[in-house]
Amino acid sequence: MYGEVKEIRRDGCRIEVLGRKGGFTCREDENVLAAMIASGQSLLPVGCRSGGCGVCRVKVLAGRFAAGPMSRAMVTAADQGSGAGLSCRLYPLSDMTIVPMPLRRGAGSWPGLPA
Repeated sequence: MYGEVKEIRRDGCRIEVLGRKGGFTCREDENVLAAMIASGQSLLPVGCRSGGCGVCRVKVLAGRFAAGPMSRAMVTAADQGSGAGLSCRLYPLSDMTIVPMPLRRGAGSWPGLPA
């Protein structure tokens, strides 16, 4: 909301990836994918890092987030409404639990993701 003062958690938000060991901390001013890379873990696939390729598609199972611009070919408005997004464009507002999602049909694939 315009003019709203928002307190940023200095300690960051905890990000857990369902079905993967580990997790990492993400500040509210950094995206989930960048925080994972900075943590030295490989819990999610990494692609273009700019919201276009869809390789880092996830579904948020728990928690709140803000989303930056991302390709509608990879994440439709309906997808986003049900908690899907690109981790390179998700900014946590609370602790989150996410799960990797397969690329949209016809967009390629990444081995190891659930179909």
